[in-house]
Amino acid sequence: MSDCIVIGGGINGLMSAKYLAQAGAKVTLIEQQACGQESSWAGGGIISPLYPWQYDDLTNDLSFASQAVYEDLCQDLMAATGIDPEYRKSGLLMMDEYDSQKAKVWLSRYNIGFENHPKGALFSHVAQVRNPRLLKALKADILNRDVQIIENTKVVGLIDSYQKISGVQTQSQKYNADYVILTAGAWSSELTKLPEDVFPVKGQMIVIKHQPDAIRHIIIDQGRYIIPRADGRILVGSTMENVGFDRTLDETTKESLHRFAIGHFPELLSDSKVEHHWSGFRPGSKSGKVLLKRDHRFKNLLINTGHFRNGLNMAPACAKQILDWIKHE
Repeated sequence: MSDCIVIGGGINGLMSAKYLAQAGAKVTLIEQQACGQESSWAGGGIISPLYPWQYDDLTNDLSFASQAVYEDLCQDLMAATGIDPEYRKSGLLMMDEYDSQKAKVWLSRYNIGFENHPKGALFSHVAQVRNPRLLKALKADILNRDVQIIENTKVVGLIDSYQKISGVQTQSQKYNADYVILTAGAWSSELTKLPEDVFPVKGQMIVIKHQPDAIRHIIIDQGRYIIPRADGRILVGSTMENVGFDRTLDETTKESLHRFAIGHFPELLSDSKVEHHWSGFRPGSKSGKVLLKRDHRFKNLLINTGHFRNGLNMAPACAKQILDWIKHE
C-alpha cells in the first residue's frame, strides 16, 4: 500500500495508524506532544454516546460499528502487547432523558431496549475501556507494526503540490507521503480550511479512589457521568466550557463534581477524597457532527476530526473508513 502520514496521536490517529499498518501501508505518525495525552486520555472511555438520540445518523452508525468490534480489538491488543485496556461491559444506568419522546422514537428505530431500574433505565450492553491503557496498548501495537512515531513535533503546514498534498512541513523538516490523514483533534483547523471550524470544548474531571465493585454501573444524569473502574477508582465528569485552550482548573468545579458523585452514592462516598483533577479539550464543530471525509480540494487529504465527546467510541469505524478510501482509490 501507499505511504501515509497521520497527523495527531490521539485515539483516532493511533487507531488509523493501526488499521493502515495492518493493511500493509508504510505509516508515519506525527504528534505535537506525546501520543495519547490530550482529549483521548482525558475522557471517560464509555463506548457509547451519552445520549445517542442527540446525535446525527453518522455518529450513531460509526458508534454501533465500533461497539461491535471493541471487545475483540481489546483482546487482540492485550495478546499482542501485554497491556490490558480493561474492556468491561459494566452497563449504563441512565437517570434522565430516556423517557423523552425523542429518546423513545430513537430507541424504537434502532430496536434498543433497556431494563427498568428503580433509578432509571439500565442499558446493560454498554461497555467501557480504561482509555489511558487503551492508548498505551495502541501505541505499543503500532510500534510493533513498524509505524514511525514522531512525538513532540508540530506540523506547521501541508505541502500543496499540483492540486494534491505531497506531504507535511514540521518545525524542522518535510515529510512526503501519498496520503495525509488529519486527526489533530481540537487543533485541526490550524492546519487547513475545513468544511467548518473545529474548536476546543474544555472538560474538567475528577477521580475518587474507592473499593472495587462498590458501584456496578456507569451512571449518567444531567449530562454528567460516574464511571467505576475495575480497581475501585471512580471517574466523575464532566464540564463543557467554551474557553479556548485554557487548561485552568478551578476548585468550584472540582467540588461540584465531587458533590454530584456523593449525591448519587452518599453511603459510599461521603468520606471520599478526590485523588486527581484534570481537564482536556474535545474537538467540537459548529454543527456538532463529526468531520469524516475527503478534503474537497485534495482527494489524498483525509479528514477525521470534530468528534466532540465521541472520539473513542467511534474510533475503530472511523479508522476503517479511512482505510477503505485509500484501498479503493
